[in-house]
Amino acid sequence: MGIKKYIDNLEGLFNKKVIITGGTSGIGLALVKQLLYRQAKVIVLARNPKKMEELEEYVSNHFDNPYLEFIKYDQSNDESVKNAAKEILEKHSDFDAFILNAGITQRKKPVIYVDEFPLTIKTNFVGTALLLENLLPYLSGEHRFIFQGSLVAGWHMKKIKSLKEKNISFWQQYIISKSGVEALYHYYSKSNYPFEFLLVEPGICVTDIIREFPSIIRFLAKTFSKLFSHSVEKAALPALLAVSSLTKKDSYIVPRGPFAWRGYPKIKKFPKKREKEYLIKMLNDDR
Repeated sequence: MGIKKYIDNLEGLFNKKVIITGGTSGIGLALVKQLLYRQAKVIVLARNPKKMEELEEYVSNHFDNPYLEFIKYDQSNDESVKNAAKEILEKHSDFDAFILNAGITQRKKPVIYVDEFPLTIKTNFVGTALLLENLLPYLSGEHRFIFQGSLVAGWHMKKIKSLKEKNISFWQQYIISKSGVEALYHYYSKSNYPFEFLLVEPGICVTDIIREFPSIIRFLAKTFSKLFSHSVEKAALPALLAVSSLTKKDSYIVPRGPFAWRGYPKIKKFPKKREKEYLIKMLNDDR
């Protein structure tokens, strides 16, 4: 089955309003295109004006009467997160689904810290938590929140006492931050909020998230990608499936292939061993 045929077999998303963070590159960009293809209304939260302009131009040239709006958003900046949440509540509180997709991995040395957190942890985990805290208590009606997790959240995570610890390797920062995203999903799925919470994993694909890596690492990653991983378009499908009514609250959606590396989406049970609730307490203590 081709990707287009898979998307065509999903229900139409006509007039469904979907908000997505990080929708101007990588998996997020592929998702935006797929959502517009299925006639959803899309609001993109992003921080790069040039990429927003490029996406707007692409969409105007490839879609008839698309509904696409932008909100300036930097997930590493508390004020930006709060302002974006306020704008959503004022203009788009009727959204159907919210895809929490934005994420980075920091490779530059020395490590950048924001509010004493390593940038990767601040952006991926702390920023996502802040956004939810500024939205959930003020919403009513039916809403679906889709957390973009990662296969690496199931890998070995260094034992830490604080998210602000120094000298955490860049790879461990990423594992901790994506484990934090999964912890947020698990925390909210057990909460009293009357909304639907779902977790998806894209599998392995090469995106702009490795843009800061050395050229040799980028080359090897792209070579590996051709052999073992799948495209960003296929990696976007779990989140696209999560938007549809074919999935229910608390669904955990991953690629179908071995080790959830690649393949079309399937729904499975969330592994109990990955319920790292202590990360939520650590987050609250560190703030």
